[in-house]
Amino acid sequence: MDKEFQNEKDELTLKKRKKEEGNINDIENYVNKEINYINTDKNDNISDLNNKKNSVNIINNDLNDEVKNINLSRNRGKICPYLRTINRNLLDFDFEKLCSISLSNLHVYACLVCGLYFQGIGKGTYAYIHALEKSHYVFINLESCKTCCIPENYEIEDASLNDIKYFLKPIYTREQVEYLCFNPILGKSLDGADFLPGCVGLNNLKNTDYCNVIIQLLCTIIPVRNILLLHENKTNLAKNLIIVLSELIKKIYNPKNFKGVVSPHEFLQAVGIESKKNFKIGTKNDPLDFFLWVINKIHKYSEKTLKKKKKDKNHKNMKIKEISKKKIMEKNNNLKNEEKESSNENNFMQNDSNNNDNHVEKKKKKWVYEKINIIDYCFDGELIIKTKRESSEMDNVEETDQKQKVNEGETHEERKNNDNKLEEEIEEDELYEKKNYKIKKIPFRTLSLKLPNPPIFKSTTESNIIPQVSIYELLTKFDGETETFLFDKSVPSTIMISKLPKYLIFTIKRFSKNNFFVEKNGTIVNFVIKNLDMKDYIHQDFLNQNPVTKYNLIANIFHSGTVNQGSYKIHVLNQPTNEWYEIEDLHVISILPQLVLLSESCIQLYQRQDIQLDGEINQNF
Repeated sequence: MDKEFQNEKDELTLKKRKKEEGNINDIENYVNKEINYINTDKNDNISDLNNKKNSVNIINNDLNDEVKNINLSRNRGKICPYLRTINRNLLDFDFEKLCSISLSNLHVYACLVCGLYFQGIGKGTYAYIHALEKSHYVFINLESCKTCCIPENYEIEDASLNDIKYFLKPIYTREQVEYLCFNPILGKSLDGADFLPGCVGLNNLKNTDYCNVIIQLLCTIIPVRNILLLHENKTNLAKNLIIVLSELIKKIYNPKNFKGVVSPHEFLQAVGIESKKNFKIGTKNDPLDFFLWVINKIHKYSEKTLKKKKKDKNHKNMKIKEISKKKIMEKNNNLKNEEKESSNENNFMQNDSNNNDNHVEKKKKKWVYEKINIIDYCFDGELIIKTKRESSEMDNVEETDQKQKVNEGETHEERKNNDNKLEEEIEEDELYEKKNYKIKKIPFRTLSLKLPNPPIFKSTTESNIIPQVSIYELLTKFDGETETFLFDKSVPSTIMISKLPKYLIFTIKRFSKNNFFVEKNGTIVNFVIKNLDMKDYIHQDFLNQNPVTKYNLIANIFHSGTVNQGSYKIHVLNQPTNEWYEIEDLHVISILPQLVLLSESCIQLYQRQDIQLDGEINQNF
């Protein structure tokens, strides 16, 4: 019995254990299922979150793109429906920028429909009233070149307006100017007429022919022209004569000119103010006086700009040196113990500072005449004037010589024993010249040639003969032998050239006044177009300093007609095409070079043969 009871107990304990093990397995399975379920939920939630994040990023990117598009559309300006109303044939930006009603020069806008100038664009301004009265809605600012629509008052930016902006304010790069120097450029106006930029007609505003020929003359002087074409006008500065002149030269060389002609009205208004009405519209003047006045203004302006550039360069170099010194000091303080490394690093820093200096100096290749005064570069001639001394001056010179002999008696006796006879003779000649003559070196910009007086009485056979004279006859004034009276002095003097300029200007005075009337000398000067040699008029001591002595004619100002009814004209050589043009105000005609020789010349401009088409000197000439 006991055994059976014990067996039953064992069976029951086994069953309980099996049940417990089964329950544990079930619990483990259940727990594992729950864990797997939780993990799958987590992964699903994480993927959902990631998807939501991606969708949010996509929405943000779309919003950013929309904001960018809105900003771009704002910057581009609205599309104006009134662009078709613009009339380019009526546009003229050559006149002074003044309101046609208030005559104010502040915030002036031009109507692109009728071409009139008005002040302001806000409510109640003259431009606003004009837009409502005449239904002209498109205007352009004459300073900033911004176009706007009135009365809605929004900015218009359209590619079709670029030609108008370039017509208002043409801008040139260095590459364009260099291309213009060597290559001919043709332009076409709105009416289909062809014109040559640089040889454009200028409007005569009543007796302003003397001004027009000088403007054309300045265009032929290559360095002056290039500097004025690249001149940048800052909007904050008030306009002066040089700024207005540069704008005029830019318009003359504009191949996209709507009219093919230019009016110098704004320039002449500035000239009248600067010259205190010595040169003004409506009065006749001598072109030589006007030319000298203009180049004097350019000379002063270039001097000021060069001084400013030097100050700015010095200031920049000082800053760079200070920065490099600070860096070196910091390195030395941090690396006191390591002498070798510090010395190497100091050398490295010095090299860096030198590299910085070189980096500042390394710029685009500039023309030689950009670094110096442009007028001194073009007209840097010098004369040697030898004049006879008066009796009072001779006595003073003798007294000073005697004093020098008394003070230097011993040395003079010692030198006499050592010197040769030839040297003594040369010294005596030099002393004689010093006693009798005063020698001066004077810079010049123009050389004046005096015409011989025309014959008073003419025979019947000579009545139709025009008097002529060779230019070499007139140049004998500078041979060092012929005596001339300078500066209204009673003592004669001789003249020779010590330095030849790059651009040589001859002036011929044709008009003389007496007590009753003004008389014109119609003598024709037989000059040379090519290979004018000035070697015979250079002082012997300065021949080596002037290796190139030959010149070519590039411009010739002449007077045609009578004293009262005549006018000034100009012959101009277009150097890229090597063709001659005769310009009389608005009329431009191509002529043969032989016809240039028949004119009554007043001012002749010669260019030295070693000058290249970009204005620089050819070193291999």
